[in-house]
Amino acid sequence: MSERRFSILTTTEAEERLQRKLHELERLERVQSLTAQVYSLLTQLNTEIGKIQLGTESVAKLTTNWIQVVRAVSLAANSMLIYNDDDFKDGVPTTERLVRCALDELGTIVKDLRE
Repeated sequence: MSERRFSILTTTEAEERLQRKLHELERLERVQSLTAQVYSLLTQLNTEIGKIQLGTESVAKLTTNWIQVVRAVSLAANSMLIYNDDDFKDGVPTTERLVRCALDELGTIVKDLRE
């Protein structure tokens, strides 16, 4: 059997040891406080990133819509290229009429909007 040896601490040594442990406890409490602050800040950051992501999706959708508008205007302008000088004698010819159609994700025309 192993014998345990206990050293007897003097009052001064015990007080010094207690002070070291209290100082260590203070540091650990400070670390815990800082960790809670970091957690709070990261939670706020996560919320803000979520808002930015929603905003980015809105900008992407708006940009897609404007690209479709520019394509439609381009198609209308290109239809004017088929006219020659004789066509302008009776007045200015109009562009082809544009028809608005609902499209699905693949760009095909949706026949029934209820689907």
